[in-house]
Amino acid sequence: MSSESEPWFVVERSEALAGVLLTSREDVRVRDERKHDRGLDFLVEIDADDPLSTQLFVVQVKGTTSSDPGDWMRAVEPLFRGHGGPVSLPTCVFVVNVRENAAFYAWVAEPQIEAKGATLRFHQAGTFRPLDPAAVGDIVDRVKAWYQVLPRQLMPA
Repeated sequence: MSSESEPWFVVERSEALAGVLLTSREDVRVRDERKHDRGLDFLVEIDADDPLSTQLFVVQVKGTTSSDPGDWMRAVEPLFRGHGGPVSLPTCVFVVNVRENAAFYAWVAEPQIEAKGATLRFHQAGTFRPLDPAAVGDIVDRVKAWYQVLPRQLMPA
């Protein structure tokens, strides 16, 4: 998802750092989806002690060399305008500053557990937070909790 105007190394370094952060957890596998040209960067699988795990979420990666959010915010804004269209999985945007090795994340389709069950909250704008191994842990734990509720909703007793 990195812009075509960015040097080639920005794309590679930003996706490499995002992959390292995601795989800081042993229960996470990252599938590089760019080669399939589906408009997404990573499909992240959470290992639920099941060889046929279907606990997945999407990560879009935006690389930048700027520490000014105003510089990269315009490039990620279109991701928040999907209004829930084709997205049916929890989805995050990772912005990686390859010059400083700093990363931030925001939910596009945030997993929510409510009285009515598991839902996705679609954000119109990104609220970016620092991305580190603890934040990855929070992201993965929220997605796991969402998937624990989802089957009960799909197959009521």
